[in-house]
Amino acid sequence: MSNFDNNPYAVTNVTDDYGWNEKPVHVPDYLVASILVTIFCCLPFGIAAIFASSKARSLKAIGQYQAALEHSNKAKTYVIISVVGGLIILGINIAIQMAEMQAGP
Repeated sequence: MSNFDNNPYAVTNVTDDYGWNEKPVHVPDYLVASILVTIFCCLPFGIAAIFASSKARSLKAIGQYQAALEHSNKAKTYVIISVVGGLIILGINIAIQMAEMQAGP
């Protein structure tokens, strides 16, 4: 059983004579989210998300929807990791600032 069996964005095996998928499907590329988390959250995972989302966009443009969906899922994962990492770093920073304020001058 593949990962695409229960996915609403999955492409059925409809191909033309050259092996390209004929039926376009919606594959989100998460490029905007990737750029935003790179700027505001966690730089390393944000950069990885930008690469994965760019690859998803390129693959979708040439009609390779299943590969595009795989890279889209990777981009989504990196975006989530970046947001969580950014929130953890923010929490640590706030805790340090509060500890410094309580310690006094």
